[in-house]
Amino acid sequence: MSLKPTTQLIAWLAIWVALVLLSSPLMAEEKLQQRISKTISFSQSDNLDKTTKDARLKQADADVMESLNKEGFMESTVRASHAATGGYTDIIVFDASTDLISDLNYDGFYHRFSVVIDVDTVYETSYVYAQLYLSLEGGPWNYYATSSSYHIYGDSGNDTFVIETELAEGFPPGYYDVKIEIYDADTGQWLVSYGPYEDSSLSGLPLEDSYYDDSYDSGYYPVETNVVVAGHAGSLNWLLLLPFMIIASRRLAVR
Repeated sequence: MSLKPTTQLIAWLAIWVALVLLSSPLMAEEKLQQRISKTISFSQSDNLDKTTKDARLKQADADVMESLNKEGFMESTVRASHAATGGYTDIIVFDASTDLISDLNYDGFYHRFSVVIDVDTVYETSYVYAQLYLSLEGGPWNYYATSSSYHIYGDSGNDTFVIETELAEGFPPGYYDVKIEIYDADTGQWLVSYGPYEDSSLSGLPLEDSYYDDSYDSGYYPVETNVVVAGHAGSLNWLLLLPFMIIASRRLAVR
């Protein structure tokens, strides 16, 4: 006995709703495959107030990166204790510290934090920049931010630099270590690395992205990106099938 057109239409709609519900977790999982962060950097001597930093962070470009790599282990931060010439490096990280800034749902994990770096040089001045990496609970290092280029002056403490970051997406709650790499801003040459083995303040930061920080006001620091659902094996955006289902149901109703 064949189904009536109305019954067939209801059946098609039920199938479509089921497929959408089943595909939602897959779509959410694919969206979280990417990482997004926003970063500003500035001299500590600028004494920027919170309002200014908030405005700069809001205007900063979003860095969209590949998903967080959690497979493997954190390697040593010390690439070498000397430069390519065989002598000791002329640049050292004298000190570093971190500051946990924003935990809006008060769960002890922060989506906004800063790293403060004091780099010294044997020269009167050097021109450098920093790249920063995060390791989730002993996993491999994942790049997350680059500072602007800046000058350092001998062993002065007045050239301390701050890199402040908002983790917007793709960073699950956990305890993260930070690695700092300093580069020559003129040549791009790596100069020195500094991390949790050298400074315990870079170890075990309780961090999460703003999606997990569920009291977070997404309109305050908006991150505007085009989310593309990748065509991974075993997943499909079932919403694309809706027009075909409607056409099929109409044909069945005509019969």
